[in-house]
Amino acid sequence: MEMSRAGEARSKGESCTTWSALSSEGTASICSKSPQEIMALFGPHLTHREKLELAAMQEVWYFALYNKSEGCNNDGYDDQEQNYILFRHEHLRYRYEVLKKIGEGGQGQVIQCLDHKRNILVAIKILVSPSSSKHEIYQKMELQIALELQGEGSDEDFNVIKVLNIFHFRGHYCIVMELLKESLHEVIRNAGLRRLDMAMVKTYTRGILKFLRHINSRQIVHADIKPENVLVKDTVTGTVRITDFGTSFFVESQPMNVGGTLEYLAPELLLGYSLTCGVDMWALGCTVAELATGRELFRSNSHEDHLPRCIEILGMPPRYMVNGAPDRTQFFDHRGKMFCPGKKRVPGSFPLHKVLKSDDPEFVEFISSCLRVEPAQRPSSLLAQASKEKLKVVEEEETMVEELVEAELRQ
Repeated sequence: MEMSRAGEARSKGESCTTWSALSSEGTASICSKSPQEIMALFGPHLTHREKLELAAMQEVWYFALYNKSEGCNNDGYDDQEQNYILFRHEHLRYRYEVLKKIGEGGQGQVIQCLDHKRNILVAIKILVSPSSSKHEIYQKMELQIALELQGEGSDEDFNVIKVLNIFHFRGHYCIVMELLKESLHEVIRNAGLRRLDMAMVKTYTRGILKFLRHINSRQIVHADIKPENVLVKDTVTGTVRITDFGTSFFVESQPMNVGGTLEYLAPELLLGYSLTCGVDMWALGCTVAELATGRELFRSNSHEDHLPRCIEILGMPPRYMVNGAPDRTQFFDHRGKMFCPGKKRVPGSFPLHKVLKSDDPEFVEFISSCLRVEPAQRPSSLLAQASKEKLKVVEEEETMVEELVEAELRQ
């Protein structure tokens, strides 16, 4: 994905002056120029805000001078959706050179940049400018969790994306991460009709489970496990890294509104229950099914249609779950009959093994075990037993994947 046409024009026209002194080896370094020297060189072309930024900088590694942006927010730096307006080859915090956009969503944009201090390519997630104090709290939680999961060997041992730096620039929080080649979404798309080899599917599954086991021990819910958020570190070994903590939260401080992607949302979220790490297991089942089949497991038309679609494949959830759901009336009438907006969905009429098109009972059972619904709130007399059962399910799933992989390697 490229920058805007306006950005392209500015990067080539007279309205842009880029200055970067390179050493004889070609590595980026402008340590010989202090912020004060750059101020002296380009002072007449700087905005008041840029002058204040430079005055606060201790070092400058890369500098590109552009005319002021023409956005409608944040002194012209942001667009209507509070996204930072990017221009190719501009600087981020006088160190990172913007190269191209590689992803975007409701929470921000992901940019490929050159880190002129370390002379490496990195991925930087630029969050949208927070629209309220509550919005900023959510963003700070994302930063906190991203850092909480870092640690010596956390990338190698638990498949957490490596965070290299976090900074604040022109009203936006920015997360600098290692740059990886592709996501599992791209792997699925590139495989096309050939489908992925089941041995590689199992390898990817083990990698995601390793991550989920780690965050579960920290009482953290990722809340948006899906192929786009699983990045491939090594295409040969199938090593993965999990990224994007924009909807993640600590179980003990669950936000009022939890995000996520429709096709991977667990029923307990739709029904208004408090959430546990079980929603990540549900999303894992959806992700693994997609890896194996090449298509989304629950293709829903809307939020209102998603739960009926899940029930069409898995059958009705437990009666206590329907009766006790805080948002029960959005999906069921007073008799417990399911609303079906648009297409009529008959519970259990399209069973899981048919959707998966698989005759492998172990594979179908694995996906089924991931898709077991277990809300956090249920009758107190059953709560202790439910916790034990859920823990047993997670342990059995991890053992099952390991056994499947070992069996595959022996073949």
